[in-house]
Amino acid sequence: MIQAAEPLALPDELPVLRAGRKAPRIELSEQERHGLRRRARRASTSQRDAFRARIILLADQGRDNRAIARQLDCDEDTVGKWRRRFAEHGPKGLRDLPRSGRPRTFSAEQVTRVLQKATQTPRDNGVPFSHWDAPALQRLAIEAGITSSIHPSTIWRWLQQADLKPHRVHFWLRSSDPDFETRMADVTQLYLATPALARQGIAVFSVDEKTSIQALERLSPDLPMIPGIPQRIEHEYVRHGTRCLTAAFNVATGEVHGLLTPDRPNTVFASFIDALCRDGATDAPRIHLVMDQLNTHWSHELCQVVARWSDLAYDPERHPTGEDRRQFLLHDDKRVVVHYTPKHASWLNQIEIWFSVLVRKLLKRETFRSVQELENRILEFIAYYNRHLAHPYRWTYTGTPCRA
Repeated sequence: MIQAAEPLALPDELPVLRAGRKAPRIELSEQERHGLRRRARRASTSQRDAFRARIILLADQGRDNRAIARQLDCDEDTVGKWRRRFAEHGPKGLRDLPRSGRPRTFSAEQVTRVLQKATQTPRDNGVPFSHWDAPALQRLAIEAGITSSIHPSTIWRWLQQADLKPHRVHFWLRSSDPDFETRMADVTQLYLATPALARQGIAVFSVDEKTSIQALERLSPDLPMIPGIPQRIEHEYVRHGTRCLTAAFNVATGEVHGLLTPDRPNTVFASFIDALCRDGATDAPRIHLVMDQLNTHWSHELCQVVARWSDLAYDPERHPTGEDRRQFLLHDDKRVVVHYTPKHASWLNQIEIWFSVLVRKLLKRETFRSVQELENRILEFIAYYNRHLAHPYRWTYTGTPCRA
């Protein structure tokens, strides 16, 4: 026989269940509401930040955490976390808190000592290298007792953070010309005065030679570029000879005059200046020539050409030395006046800028089957340049010291 269970005895007083933490009330200002809406809608905003902004916008509408979590398909605790953060700190509370991260393995002193070694030459530290690499610095750091163990990638990261690049090198050349300042000022002032001189009909030319231009014929035809692959050029070639280009750049107009020859003796340069005065500046009351101090630029032949175009007599016996001839060419009491750039200062000669254009647009990637084809292409380029591209260079250097 089944007996009825006795009724469960209950305590006189039931424990009161503690209420959960009440979600803070969110009331946004119009400015905050506008900013959060922009953050939630802007395409450049990360999904993380947009999600947090939507939580606060829904809380501003009076919704509780459960309803917001259901609508955004997330955990209720996540909603509560960002709601509390915003209530306490405002919009800044939606940012991630800084994390401690992994403790530093190396001290600041160790990093500094390794970087100090990197700024010294390897040979001064007993390493027969011309420059450092990460494995060499790793070995040095261990041998010098800076650390007992370190990976090359760690050293490489330190070098990057310190903006040290031992794998790279830049060439530079210091001018040892004792008259650098005087010659530099003379040339730069001439460039700056060129527009005013041009209005008076006075011509200014920058002159120099580009030697040993090679006629290179590649053994295989170039492959044209296709989507995803640039033009491909055969690296093997045949040399067909070289040519020297003597050229003059009209500083006022940008037009170029050129002469191609197998070499560059005194007579070639003198004849080029003779043709330049005849064809490029026939009616000019004065002609200024900027050039470097190469020996062909102060020869007897050049002095004779300058004297003839200046209606002066020239006696070679009265100018036996190179210094005598340079002084004759520099005197400004002639129709044709030479201005010498300082030694090792080719950057002051504007024709060098045009030579770089010639290399980049023609010589670097073209193939030539003969020196005659090389000559034809260069002369064709000069004609095209004068017809479509010639323009004066905007010279801005005024003689202030350059940063090393």
